[in-house]
Amino acid sequence: MIRHALSGRATLVATLLRVAVIVAVGVLMVTVGAGQLSAEEWPAFTPAPTPPAAFRGPGFYLSWIKILACWCVFLAWVKTTDWVSIDCQDLKLDYLRWNPIVFGTFMAAFVLLWLIPWFTFWLAFPFLLIAYIAPLATYIVHRNGTVDNNRRVLTSEHLRYWFATRLGKVGVKVQAERLDPHEAGPPVKVFAQSGIDERTDNARLILARQSPGLLTAREILAEGLVCRASAFMLDFTQQAAAVRTMIDGVWIPGEPRGRDGGDPALESFKLLCGLNAQDRQNRQEGTFAVEYQSRRYIATFVSQGTPNGERVLIQFVEGNIPRRTLDELGMRAKMQEQLRELLELPRGLVLFSAVPGGGLRSTMDAVLHACDRFTREFATIEEEANRYQEVENVPATTYNVADSQPLTGVLAKFFGTEPNVVVIRDLVDGEMVAFLCEQIPDDRLIISTIRAKDCAEALLQVLALGAPPGEFAKVISGVVSQRLIRRLCDSCKEAYAPAPQVLQQLNIPEGRVQALYRPFQPNPQEPKEPCQACGGIGYLGRTAIFELMVVGDAIRKTLAANPTPEALRQAARKEGMKSLQEEGVLLVAKGVTSLPELMRVLKQ
Repeated sequence: MIRHALSGRATLVATLLRVAVIVAVGVLMVTVGAGQLSAEEWPAFTPAPTPPAAFRGPGFYLSWIKILACWCVFLAWVKTTDWVSIDCQDLKLDYLRWNPIVFGTFMAAFVLLWLIPWFTFWLAFPFLLIAYIAPLATYIVHRNGTVDNNRRVLTSEHLRYWFATRLGKVGVKVQAERLDPHEAGPPVKVFAQSGIDERTDNARLILARQSPGLLTAREILAEGLVCRASAFMLDFTQQAAAVRTMIDGVWIPGEPRGRDGGDPALESFKLLCGLNAQDRQNRQEGTFAVEYQSRRYIATFVSQGTPNGERVLIQFVEGNIPRRTLDELGMRAKMQEQLRELLELPRGLVLFSAVPGGGLRSTMDAVLHACDRFTREFATIEEEANRYQEVENVPATTYNVADSQPLTGVLAKFFGTEPNVVVIRDLVDGEMVAFLCEQIPDDRLIISTIRAKDCAEALLQVLALGAPPGEFAKVISGVVSQRLIRRLCDSCKEAYAPAPQVLQQLNIPEGRVQALYRPFQPNPQEPKEPCQACGGIGYLGRTAIFELMVVGDAIRKTLAANPTPEALRQAARKEGMKSLQEEGVLLVAKGVTSLPELMRVLKQ
């Protein structure tokens, strides 16, 4: 019975037979009318007077119904106990703990009932059921918590699937969600997201479900989402489909897939997006939705033919991005205080910047939630096709760039509502910036964003739009720039003593830092299992490096006089600004990230 405690299947069968004999005797002892005797009468076995015909006496009579009930429980116990032993091995659980619990509890109950024969059947049988069900249920709850949804047992989905497969063998068709490729396999659901209407979405989803590659497509999605991937790429060649997943902003190669499974999966993706599944050359784009662990993602799909085959890129954007504070994003307390002072100014322009995919949306969300939106009137204006998450007490006005009405006309109407603080997510052109510069002197604070790699470049990007340098230099109050950097996995990172010349290059005083940290370095002589927390990558999650430029007179003069990036950086350093590199070195010294990771990020 206990598979790992015995040597071979033959020994297991022999033990089962011996146990069966013991249990059969126990069944007889439990199922007899022992409840008719008292404890004092039991040893004497005194025959009773001849009873009426309807009464079979206080002796050991047989009840086949009771014997059958106990025998069914025993057979179920044999089956499920063997399953527990095998399941523990498959899932690499502690079978040396679970086998004795499931086996021993039931056997102890049987022996106990044998030794206490004055139990009536209606007390003994429920006690036996509890001894069987309780340890089994405990194990199932434990193992279900360690596996994906599709491998859990005794769930509603599993029971529907079990009954449907058994009845299907005798010709009875039962609708079971688990038999549907949309429900079977990994715990990932896909939905069409055409943006047209529900009827179109349903039609696309039906076509995708009819495709034989839907299950494989969902498996590919699950592999990425389980690893916290934000995107994955498939490169199709004549032999196979190479797979790469983007985890924490870095592409990680994965196991390639064969064309026999990759091609049907690609067809399913295209059908779900309403694209031409047979076109393997032209560029095609679409979107669909993914649901995983109660979270919904919008997936953008792009395919393009290549000289060797076809390349597919799928990116995930979570529908409801969890709100994080500036502390959680990694901004230092002193920098938060400086930023708060800028955001409390009655007038000015505060600019936020990052490279594409640099977490700017999350930062803006955290900044707006940190502002006082109750004593000051906030308002935001956004492009209709590029909406952002709503923020309480920040009403949004939208505009359409395709409309014939000039953007300045939309802005003039918007500013007619007299907001105190205006949030403009994206600066479009120089005309827009010039209009904003005219509004700021009227006691208005404007918060806006632009794509740039640091604070100096952000200022130059605004000038490149065609903004008037003199007016812009007068109203700009501060610039915040950021880069995302991977955090070392706390479970497997290792310390090492840095060379003195390395500390000197990092401008870290001698003796200030005793050790730096890096990802776990595997030893070929002592192989270990990959870290379960990070999957062996060495990094887990990301934080941000922030650079804050408080604009003073030196920067304003430089900005108004045909500036260069280096001239602006020099002026900022004179006014006390710490660069992204200096802020990153602080994270390296604290053990938050590694030196190679900082170098990688700064080279972007």
